[in-house]
Amino acid sequence: MDERQLEEPLITPLVKALTRAPTLMGVPYLYFMFNGVASSVCFLVSHNLLMLLVAIPLHLFGYVMTLRDDRIFEILFVKSTRCPPRSRAFWGADSYSA
Repeated sequence: MDERQLEEPLITPLVKALTRAPTLMGVPYLYFMFNGVASSVCFLVSHNLLMLLVAIPLHLFGYVMTLRDDRIFEILFVKSTRCPPRSRAFWGADSYSA
């Protein structure tokens, strides 16, 4: 390699499969655990075995949401934990002081 080739940046394609969130049955692990806990709580509160079927619509909802973007639940979590800056009403956009 000559010096010119060493100075050029090495550009490699990003493989989406390597950045994909780990899933179980088509939904992210965290959502799968939430689904299990929510359906278990429904069962324990009602003492009705049929309440475990609540897991099916919850899982389908998570699966459909994950089809569009595999990190949608991480995005929604970050969005819910970050409050907008107070200057948003004044400027009409997020603005921060330097």
